[in-house]
Amino acid sequence: MNALTSADCATAVPIDVEHVAPDTIVARIRPDLGDPVFAGHYPGFPLLPGVHIFEFVHRAVRAAAPELTLAEIVSCRFLLPFRGDDELVVTIRRSGDLWRGEVAAAAVPVAEVLLRYASEECAP
Repeated sequence: MNALTSADCATAVPIDVEHVAPDTIVARIRPDLGDPVFAGHYPGFPLLPGVHIFEFVHRAVRAAAPELTLAEIVSCRFLLPFRGDDELVVTIRRSGDLWRGEVAAAAVPVAEVLLRYASEECAP
């Protein structure tokens, strides 16, 4: 396993990349319930903001393929609210320049994120 912590991320939550293959990445993330974002989003009913879920998918792709540059957020669907009390499993599958991230908590889908990446040589 490879732990990655990004200081420029919305949170400094470590991402454990468990599996990397040419077209598949599997990573695990356990959000920090002590993160101030939970206190303000929403008091008494903490929810992980969707931007953090997107950021976790993006960081998992970059951990496995650091030569890629995010070109476009194609879509992001939030299926269920995530209270931060469980581990997130991010499974990402690549098809050409599109990377589809499926985020689940306790095997229940929480979000689907579709991102388009370009290699740094092709980035504008």
